[in-house]
Amino acid sequence: MGVKRVVLIVSVVISCLLLLAGSGLSLAPQKRKALSASAHKVNDLYRSNCARCHGAEGRGDTPLGKTFNAPDFTDQKWWQEHATITNTRSLVSIVTNGKGGMPAFGKKLNRSEINKLVAYVRRFRNQSGLTNSQ
Repeated sequence: MGVKRVVLIVSVVISCLLLLAGSGLSLAPQKRKALSASAHKVNDLYRSNCARCHGAEGRGDTPLGKTFNAPDFTDQKWWQEHATITNTRSLVSIVTNGKGGMPAFGKKLNRSEINKLVAYVRRFRNQSGLTNSQ
């Protein structure tokens, strides 16, 4: 199995685990509130820092997204064609330092917030129907 395929599979598994953890399905009731607050925080972070270009659903179909050619994160083909920059390290670097028309957020957001945003963006990929077999 190629390295890219392994990275893709691991990313999908981690994303699923993060989504499950965020739902609080398998945790005690007292933990659900903390996770729910965390999920709301990352949603707020995305909405206030990313959605104006990438859109609420990650499609990049906003006026600013079209101006700066923001990618459609729900497009399976985009993830496949850009596999070299969609690993966690690369996405964290892009959010931190900016790239092309995307501004840098490294001075505005801390490392934890950036990591949460990267995981949040990956959930859009799962909406595209991308499976482990690809």
